[in-house]
Amino acid sequence: MSKLIQLLLGFRSNNVDDAVVIKDMKRLESFCIAFNILPNGFAQDASVTPSKWTIVKSIIYFCIIFANIGHLVLLSVFNLPDQWLHIFGDFFCGHPGRRFFWLFWLYMSIFGEVLRHFWIYLVKKGHLKTLRLYDTLYTKGFRSQVLLMSPFYCLKFRFVANNLAIWWIKVIALLTISLAPILVFISESVSQLPKTPQQFIYTYCWLFVTYLGLVCALINLMLTGGLVTIHLAYFYFKAVHVAENVELFAKKRRSSHKVDYLLMYKATIREVIQYQNEIEHLNVRFRNWLIFLYLGMSFTSDFGVYIAAVVHIDHNYLDVFLAIVALNGFISIGICSYVNGIVLTKMSSYCKNLRKGTCRLQLDAIVSIKETDIQDRLVRTDIAFTIGQFLDMTTEIFVIYLIENISLIMMFTVNFQ
Repeated sequence: MSKLIQLLLGFRSNNVDDAVVIKDMKRLESFCIAFNILPNGFAQDASVTPSKWTIVKSIIYFCIIFANIGHLVLLSVFNLPDQWLHIFGDFFCGHPGRRFFWLFWLYMSIFGEVLRHFWIYLVKKGHLKTLRLYDTLYTKGFRSQVLLMSPFYCLKFRFVANNLAIWWIKVIALLTISLAPILVFISESVSQLPKTPQQFIYTYCWLFVTYLGLVCALINLMLTGGLVTIHLAYFYFKAVHVAENVELFAKKRRSSHKVDYLLMYKATIREVIQYQNEIEHLNVRFRNWLIFLYLGMSFTSDFGVYIAAVVHIDHNYLDVFLAIVALNGFISIGICSYVNGIVLTKMSSYCKNLRKGTCRLQLDAIVSIKETDIQDRLVRTDIAFTIGQFLDMTTEIFVIYLIENISLIMMFTVNFQ
C-alpha cells in the first residue's frame, strides 16, 4: 500500500538516500531562483551561484504584474461603462457580484507581490542567512554534525523536508496546469458578452494576462510557503531534540556523579544557548514578514468567505471555488500556529527542567546570573515564530482568532451593504 501511495502521489519513504532528497531540494531551489525568491540560491553567495534574474526577465515580470493589477483595479474599483468593460474582457459584465470577484483576486495579487518584495528585501539584507544550512546539506548530507540533532531526528527531518519539497513542487505544477482551464470554464459559463471575433480576442487576451498575473502571485506565495514550512520543520525537530536532552539532564540529577553531571550540564546548556541564538536571530526580522503574512492572509481569506457566504457570486460552483481558496488560508495559519505552539511549549519546558537540574549544582554568582538570564529568555514569546502570542495556537488564542475573523466578515457585510 505504501509503495502504491508513493507511486501515485510521488512522496518518498524514510529510507531513501541523501542524494535523492538533495535532488528534490535542488528542484525547489531552482524554482526559487527562477522567481527571484532566492536570488543566489540557498548559498546566498553571488560568487558561488550568480543570480539568474536577468534585466529582461525582471522587465517582463514587472509588465505582467503591472498589467494584471492595473486590469483588476479597473474592473473592481471603477464603475466603467459597458463598452469599456467589453474592451477589458470583463466576462462578468452585467452580473450583480462581478466587482467582488475581481476584488478578491486584486487583494490576492497585491498581497502576494508585497510579501515577495519583503522576502527579497530580507534575503538581500542577510536576515535569512540560516537558509544557508540547506546549501551545507548538499555537500555534507543530513548528518548530526551538520543539523546538531540526534540521528533519529535527522532522519525525521530529512523525511519531512523531502516530502514538503515534493508537495510544493507538485502544487505549483498543478496550479500552473489547472488555473487556465478553470478561468476558461468560468468565462464560458458566466459570460454574457457578444459572441464576436473581436470580443473573443479582447476577452482571451485579458484572460491570459489575468492567468499569468495570478500564477505569478500564487507561485510566489507557495515558494515562500515551501521555504517557511521546511525551515519550520527544522526548528520543530531541533526543539524536540533539545527538549529530550534537557529532560534527560534533569532526570539524572540524582543518579549521576557530580563531575559527570557538571559536564552534562555544560553540554546541555551549550546546546540550549546555540538553539536560542539561532531561533532568536532569525525571528528578529522574520516576525515582521509574518505580520504581513498573517494580516494579508486573514484579510483575503475573510473577504473570500464573505463573498462565498454572503454575496454569492452564483449560488453554485463559483461560491464553492472561492470558499475553498479562502479556507486554504485559514488552514495554513492554523497548521503553522499549531507547530509554533509546540515549539514554544518545548522551549518553555527547557526552563522548568533546567531549574530542576541545576538545583543540585553549586553555581557561583556569575554562572547563576547567566543561568537566570537563560531562563528569562526561555519564557519570552520571541523564542518561537510568533507575533506576541498570536501564532501560539492555544485554546484562548484560537477563540480570539475565530472572533477576529467573524468580526472582519461582519465588517465587510455592513460596509458593502
